[in-house]
Amino acid sequence: MPYQPEVRKDDAAAFLSDALGKPVQVVELKRLASGQSRETLVVKTDQPDEAELVFRIEQGGVLGTSSEPEFKLLQALHGGPVPVPKPRWLVEDPQWFGYPFMVTERVEGDGSFGYLAEPEKAQTILRTYIKSIGEMHRYSCEELGLHELGIPKDTRQSTLEQLDLWTDRYERYRYVREPLLEEAIAWLRRNIPEPKRPVRLNHGDLSAGNFILHEGKIMAHVDWEWSNLGDPMEDVAFFAYIKGRMFGPPEPILDLLREVEEFEIGGDELLYWEIFNYFKAACANIATLKVFNEGRNYGLNMVAIGTGGFLGFTRRTAEALRTASG
Repeated sequence: MPYQPEVRKDDAAAFLSDALGKPVQVVELKRLASGQSRETLVVKTDQPDEAELVFRIEQGGVLGTSSEPEFKLLQALHGGPVPVPKPRWLVEDPQWFGYPFMVTERVEGDGSFGYLAEPEKAQTILRTYIKSIGEMHRYSCEELGLHELGIPKDTRQSTLEQLDLWTDRYERYRYVREPLLEEAIAWLRRNIPEPKRPVRLNHGDLSAGNFILHEGKIMAHVDWEWSNLGDPMEDVAFFAYIKGRMFGPPEPILDLLREVEEFEIGGDELLYWEIFNYFKAACANIATLKVFNEGRNYGLNMVAIGTGGFLGFTRRTAEALRTASG
């Protein structure tokens, strides 16, 4: 079905009227173009005492994630040293938008990445973002109030949990067996690094569009659907080898990360997490093709991600495995 903004305005108004217990009109609704796993709407109402709101609506299983873990994490983090949007509602009932969704308050600032077209500005923002990543990884899970989320005993346990999670997503969304990915699963299980550092909060999807910037300051980290409590080397490798490529090649980014992280970055551990993140990205991307074929999301980008994106990350996984094998 084509996108119908007036229908979305009516849906949002109906939900907010129910949630706030009074008539609410939506005076402005903007659909953000970025993001694949959620339809994201910025909503302004006629209520003078109500902040602008951000609706993040699930897309029928795109990228294999659900809203509940992300919402609970935001509840735990909000008001603490890692800046996040204020969470308002988690709604599992599909009656409003056809899928579950969550609502947060909008954070003042810009979450787009148009600055990438200006190299000098992009490098300044990159340094600011990397500094915030290092700060996030310095806090213990207890300091961030994450004890109720279940903190793994060490990074080996957390890595096993992440492998189980992404292996399950691979099994749920694949059409045929993918020998290269199954080789990666076996290799990753055999070569889990020994615990060398405390479990930390991982964002899981660090990228140019997953933070809100205002007057040169990171106001909030957003889009936490891939977050976990685990080895922070996962975040380092993900940003350097995947999403950080929007800023430039991996090695200069790794050098900047070395300046802010309190652990050594490199060697076999870094290669392990490079392979893991390629595998993770391939498993996430394969989900989009199934979502499209089952009629849950007919966006053509779902096909592009589920074919070209999937094949690209599968190839990268195989190449990194070849490097690991000598």
